[in-house]
Amino acid sequence: MSMRTPLVRWLSLRVRVLLTLIFLGSTLLPPYVQTSATTAEEMEFPAQQFLFVEEGFLMKTSSLGEQGSRLAFSEGLVHRVKEGDSIERIATRYGVSAQTIRWANGLTETSTLRPNQELIVLPVDGVLHTVRRGQTLSRIAQLYDIPLDAIVRQNRIQGSFVVAGEQIIIPGGKPVTGDSAIASVDQVLRFADALPSREIRLPIGSAPAPVPAIAPSVSAVLSQTLLQMPCRECFFTQRYHPGHYAVDLQTRDGGPIFAAEDGTVIRADVGWNGGFGNVIEIDHGNDLVTLYAHNRRLYVAQGDTVKRGQTIAEMGNTGLVYGPTGVHIHFEVRVGGVKRNPMLYLE
Repeated sequence: MSMRTPLVRWLSLRVRVLLTLIFLGSTLLPPYVQTSATTAEEMEFPAQQFLFVEEGFLMKTSSLGEQGSRLAFSEGLVHRVKEGDSIERIATRYGVSAQTIRWANGLTETSTLRPNQELIVLPVDGVLHTVRRGQTLSRIAQLYDIPLDAIVRQNRIQGSFVVAGEQIIIPGGKPVTGDSAIASVDQVLRFADALPSREIRLPIGSAPAPVPAIAPSVSAVLSQTLLQMPCRECFFTQRYHPGHYAVDLQTRDGGPIFAAEDGTVIRADVGWNGGFGNVIEIDHGNDLVTLYAHNRRLYVAQGDTVKRGQTIAEMGNTGLVYGPTGVHIHFEVRVGGVKRNPMLYLE
């Protein structure tokens, strides 16, 4: 047998070392996978598309033009109603509440479903919000009292930027307005603006109800804001701040006061009323109540049903009014009994 030369032994050793290094390197590097083989979680779906569902299977993706230019969630589903379907059964099938389905589709407790009717099904309990002009994500989060990062994460928003007309999911939210929870007018009312840390409770009926005057034939120019501006061609004289949990608005020489949204009048009192003067409160449902104070004259009574933009009072300066504000309206928004910044609803 021939002897290997030193050169051959030197080359053989280095080849074995090289092969060993290649083998070790291959065990540490991830295998090559084609882009088409990536999982569904790694793929980006266009934000303006829905996933259509038929009989529980994903059939196709398609944009819904009639739902707006951008629906900012790829997980949203459109369910086609079958014979025997009910909102409760559909909600159970998709793991959301029946109320979420009603809110997303403008349905009420008494609404009935029709075969082939298409229902939007949100991926989580919550509501669908259409961004209005001037709204920011921060203000929307304050409006629904939902953490900003939860809204950003749910809608996969990049850069915290939204534009008017976009529709975004508010996870865990509920509608700002609506008629599903209009309060009974025999409930106990809360007021006492001068004593914000206390509640003065008087049962309705403890004082004689005033007879409302006949409202003039004037109507508001309906605004696109969440709540209707309570006065026409008015300007702010005082905004929401600690100690003044409302906004003051003034129309030169006074003018009509309008209901901010459909609802039921739960208070229409004349007199001092803790400094409110002649005051009206309207329950709009979903724990939302608006208050209109310092009115000169009232055109509605407790128990009346009013429409958005309906004339309910005349601007005045009754009650505790001083300083440069003069004749004006003190306008409050209360959600669940808590005074919120009205600018979130009027901008």
